[in-house]
Amino acid sequence: MYRSTVEPALIKRVQRLAGIPTAGIAYAAVLAYDLSKPFLYVRRELKEHGREKRVEGLLRPGDNVLVLDDVTTSGKNIVEAAEAIRAEGGIVEDAVVLLDRQQGGAENLRKTGIRLHAFTTMRRIADKLLNLGTIDERQHKEILSQIVS
Repeated sequence: MYRSTVEPALIKRVQRLAGIPTAGIAYAAVLAYDLSKPFLYVRRELKEHGREKRVEGLLRPGDNVLVLDDVTTSGKNIVEAAEAIRAEGGIVEDAVVLLDRQQGGAENLRKTGIRLHAFTTMRRIADKLLNLGTIDERQHKEILSQIVS
């Protein structure tokens, strides 16, 4: 049985939760509310009016921030969000996604000092679909051929 790598200790050690546009924002907002943790979100681009920041929400230097998104493929969006948070003094060591597509994201994040935690993986979903008879062996192999990690 697959076991999520998202542990309660991870949630306890972070001060803030940050979402990435677009689906990650809703996911992080709900989780932050449920856990009574402050919520941040990271804009894709620098805002050219107001505070002119990419990170919206209260972020103090040294705050440990957990970055959340729905899916990771290459990890690029998470890396860019982490860079924006780090530029404003936050610490990013972990990211949580609902689905790791297993296409290099975990390794790319590891290179930047970020551990990826996923509720599930593409391999697990493909295996489950095969076991349920929803896809056949050919389709299963095709999905698995896209997995690099």
